[in-house]
Amino acid sequence: MRNVWLKYTVYRLGLFVGLTILFGLLGMPWPFAVLLAAMLSFAFSMFFLSHLRDEISKQLHEKRVNSLGSGDPESDLENDAVDAVDKALEGNSKKTPAKPKSK
Repeated sequence: MRNVWLKYTVYRLGLFVGLTILFGLLGMPWPFAVLLAAMLSFAFSMFFLSHLRDEISKQLHEKRVNSLGSGDPESDLENDAVDAVDKALEGNSKKTPAKPKSK
Protein backbone atom coordinates (compact mmCIF):
# COMPACT_ATOMS: atom_id res chain seq x y z
CA MET A 1 0.00 0.00 0.00
CA ARG A 2 1.60 3.21 -1.16
CA ASN A 3 -0.96 5.52 0.39
CA VAL A 4 0.11 6.12 3.99
CA TRP A 5 -3.35 7.33 5.00
CA LEU A 6 -4.93 4.08 3.87
CA LYS A 7 -2.21 1.99 5.51
CA TYR A 8 -2.63 3.79 8.85
CA THR A 9 -6.43 3.47 8.72
CA VAL A 10 -6.29 -0.24 7.88
CA TYR A 11 -3.81 -0.92 10.70
CA ARG A 12 -5.91 1.00 13.24
CA LEU A 13 -9.18 -0.65 12.20
CA GLY A 14 -7.56 -4.08 12.00
CA LEU A 15 -6.15 -3.70 15.49
CA PHE A 16 -9.49 -2.54 16.86
CA VAL A 17 -11.52 -5.30 15.18
CA GLY A 18 -8.98 -7.97 16.10
CA LEU A 19 -8.92 -6.98 19.76
CA THR A 20 -12.72 -6.71 19.87
CA ILE A 21 -13.12 -10.23 18.48
CA LEU A 22 -10.41 -11.58 20.80
CA PHE A 23 -12.03 -10.10 23.91
CA GLY A 24 -15.47 -11.24 22.77
CA LEU A 25 -14.26 -14.80 22.26
CA LEU A 26 -12.66 -14.76 25.70
CA GLY A 27 -16.13 -14.30 27.18
CA MET A 28 -16.07 -10.58 27.88
CA PRO A 29 -19.43 -8.83 27.32
CA TRP A 30 -19.41 -7.17 23.89
CA PRO A 31 -19.86 -3.54 25.06
CA PHE A 32 -16.87 -3.91 27.38
CA ALA A 33 -14.91 -5.74 24.70
CA VAL A 34 -15.51 -2.86 22.28
CA LEU A 35 -14.57 -0.25 24.87
CA LEU A 36 -11.40 -2.04 25.96
CA ALA A 37 -10.40 -2.75 22.35
CA ALA A 38 -10.86 0.93 21.48
CA MET A 39 -8.67 2.04 24.36
CA LEU A 40 -5.95 -0.51 23.69
CA SER A 41 -5.89 0.01 19.93
CA PHE A 42 -5.53 3.75 20.53
CA ALA A 43 -2.65 3.19 22.95
CA PHE A 44 -0.92 0.67 20.67
CA SER A 45 -1.24 2.98 17.68
CA MET A 46 0.33 5.84 19.63
CA PHE A 47 3.43 3.75 20.29
CA PHE A 48 3.72 1.44 17.30
CA LEU A 49 2.32 3.52 14.43
CA SER A 50 4.18 6.76 15.11
CA HIS A 51 6.27 6.39 11.94
CA LEU A 52 3.07 6.33 9.85
CA ARG A 53 1.72 9.42 11.63
CA ASP A 54 5.03 11.19 10.96
CA GLU A 55 4.76 10.29 7.28
CA ILE A 56 1.20 11.63 7.14
CA SER A 57 2.40 14.82 8.77
CA LYS A 58 5.12 15.20 6.15
CA GLN A 59 2.58 14.68 3.36
CA LEU A 60 0.29 17.32 4.84
CA HIS A 61 3.20 19.76 5.14
CA GLU A 62 4.31 19.19 1.56
CA LYS A 63 0.76 19.60 0.30
CA ARG A 64 0.39 22.84 2.24
CA VAL A 65 3.69 24.23 0.93
CA ASN A 66 2.83 23.24 -2.63
CA SER A 67 -0.60 24.87 -2.46
CA LEU A 68 0.83 28.18 -1.23
CA GLY A 69 3.58 28.32 -3.81
CA SER A 70 6.93 29.89 -3.08
CA GLY A 71 5.59 32.53 -0.72
CA ASP A 72 2.73 34.80 0.17
CA PRO A 73 3.37 38.36 -1.11
CA GLU A 74 0.77 39.92 1.19
CA SER A 75 2.34 38.29 4.22
CA ASP A 76 5.78 39.49 3.13
CA LEU A 77 4.47 43.05 2.76
CA GLU A 78 2.87 42.92 6.21
CA ASN A 79 6.05 41.52 7.76
CA ASP A 80 8.12 44.29 6.17
CA ALA A 81 5.75 46.94 7.53
CA VAL A 82 5.88 45.46 11.04
CA ASP A 83 9.67 45.25 10.87
CA ALA A 84 9.89 48.91 9.82
CA VAL A 85 7.72 49.99 12.74
CA ASP A 86 9.76 47.86 15.13
CA LYS A 87 13.00 49.43 13.90
CA ALA A 88 11.57 52.93 14.25
CA LEU A 89 10.41 52.23 17.80
CA GLU A 90 13.65 50.50 18.65
CA GLY A 91 15.67 53.46 17.37
CA ASN A 92 13.73 55.86 19.61
CA SER A 93 14.16 53.71 22.70
CA LYS A 94 17.94 53.43 22.31
CA LYS A 95 18.52 57.18 22.52
CA THR A 96 20.01 58.15 25.83
CA PRO A 97 18.67 61.23 27.57
CA ALA A 98 20.90 64.27 27.73
CA LYS A 99 23.04 64.61 30.81
CA PRO A 100 22.00 67.41 33.14
CA LYS A 101 24.35 70.37 33.26
CA SER A 102 26.40 70.62 36.41
CA LYS A 103 26.31 73.87 38.39
